[in-house]
Amino acid sequence: EGSIGPIGFNKKNVSQRAVVDVQHCVIATRAINEKLITVRRELHEKQSLNIGAQKKRKGATLLLRQHGDDEEVTTDPNQLVFTTVNNLKLSYMAGNFFQNNPHVLPLMVQCVVEGATYSSSNNKKMTHLIDCYCGSGLFCLSASSNFEICVGIEVNERAIEEARYNAELNTISNCAFIAASAEAIFESNNLVSSSGGGDMNYCVRDFPRETTVVVLDPPRKGCSSDFLNQLYKFSPQRVVYMSCDPATQARDTKGLISNGYSIVSVQPFDLFPQ
Repeated sequence: EGSIGPIGFNKKNVSQRAVVDVQHCVIATRAINEKLITVRRELHEKQSLNIGAQKKRKGATLLLRQHGDDEEVTTDPNQLVFTTVNNLKLSYMAGNFFQNNPHVLPLMVQCVVEGATYSSSNNKKMTHLIDCYCGSGLFCLSASSNFEICVGIEVNERAIEEARYNAELNTISNCAFIAASAEAIFESNNLVSSSGGGDMNYCVRDFPRETTVVVLDPPRKGCSSDFLNQLYKFSPQRVVYMSCDPATQARDTKGLISNGYSIVSVQPFDLFPQ
């Protein structure tokens, strides 16, 4: 009792949680590994001064978030950080979800935008985009210049605040963001405005199906059956599905195919190469 124990990652394939001590991560950036050395030292020094003064904790999460052009690394989950992806400036809380690989992320975003914007088989240009599970607005804002209007929906209200701020930060006026569960997007009464505002106000349910794209980027568990049933009923021209779990993506894709969609392309990205 009194020792701090290992600092690292959870051990794979064990019934009880066990931590593997990691002094250097081979797939992390130089800046993060340098910060890791400092943080480990500070934690051990702090623990040595507090022996007997505190109850032993079972564990805690340590955040190391690299951001900005100067490779700054923060450990404060409440710090507002900035990054740039394909010339798009983005801000978000360090503790909120954001893709960790700054080298692959721009390629992944480009792939989603290209998948959403190419003309359909009848040569109709896509005009409306719905970004479900939009987070701080990465895909919605990245694709915005190709659409008349884009709408993002996210259950995390703080992430929606970030998305709205990011739209202002990049002077993007044709994106609207709604704080709600993805299941609510096709039945929402919220009015959204096209570029420049004015009198062109719509509900998402009134978007033209034949020129509307839906981007999906759900959590690892995939899309709920309630959401998918509403998606089938809405029947957009195109669905672009980004996933962090091929198993749940395959499950959801099976439903899409059985409801009239066909797979046009599949592109894997390795965000944690080893």
